[in-house]
Amino acid sequence: MTNQLKGDSFSNRYRITGTLTTVSPLHIGTGDERQMEFSSEDEKKKIMEKVGKIPNISTIITDHRGKPLIPGSTLRGVLRNWLLTVMEGIGTQWAVDRDYADLLSKDQTEQIQKAQNDFSYLELLFGTPLNAGKVEVWDATCCTGDLEAMNDRLLGWDKKRLTYVDTSVAIDPARGTAKNKLLYKADIVPPGVTFVLNLVAQNLSDEELGLVLLALQGFNSQIYPIQVGARGGRGYGRMEFKIGTFYRLEREGVKKWLKETLQADDTVSAPAGYFGLPKLSEAEQELKIKAVKDKLARVLGG
Repeated sequence: MTNQLKGDSFSNRYRITGTLTTVSPLHIGTGDERQMEFSSEDEKKKIMEKVGKIPNISTIITDHRGKPLIPGSTLRGVLRNWLLTVMEGIGTQWAVDRDYADLLSKDQTEQIQKAQNDFSYLELLFGTPLNAGKVEVWDATCCTGDLEAMNDRLLGWDKKRLTYVDTSVAIDPARGTAKNKLLYKADIVPPGVTFVLNLVAQNLSDEELGLVLLALQGFNSQIYPIQVGARGGRGYGRMEFKIGTFYRLEREGVKKWLKETLQADDTVSAPAGYFGLPKLSEAEQELKIKAVKDKLARVLGG
């Protein structure tokens, strides 16, 4: 069977929505720092006595509103890496960690043939140096409003940015012990903050759609959960995923979709692109998800 690439003739297009809610603290850093602010001179004096200087705080990525943001590239990366780890041992049809150096020296026709005939579903979904991935993940924006401090022990709580300041000690890598008077501070998003997820894709087979759904459920795994951001070894970056709405357009429905879109009320701007895809009803969505999961279970041997 020849694999369908993203740029091949149109077969289908999906948008899958959902939410990600922090289960443990989250830090996705910018690489920048800000100076610590103090509520009183006494607080500043205590810090100075303890560490000898005013510490800087590692900042998190935020959007134009000042709210925390999870970059789509970050989500796409953790989904791909999770699937590679889970599926690589099942068979080369599903996931391969391949060296593309030799393939890059071949002409484009050979590269396309290799991708169509030999590439794994993971390579087709997330792309390689030879082919565009079928899956895109958009930046996940925060949908939690401003909050007062959840408890009085959260240092430096910012009700708009939804962060507190976490303090850690710097570790001497040679000795494995804490460095004297050297603290590391960072802005942290606490548990209970929710983000909106949008995943879009084109020309998916049922197996590939099944892998996408499997990866999204990886956030909820109790055995090997997907973690986002820094400090994963300390349990940070755990998220709970809840599926939202499916939007889907298939080749046989394009004419009907175009007709309905062109006949839309001229007084209202018709949605375009992935926002203009037909919405599946709850019953249709449940049937599609069940059918794909059942097929994935069969081809994986139960």
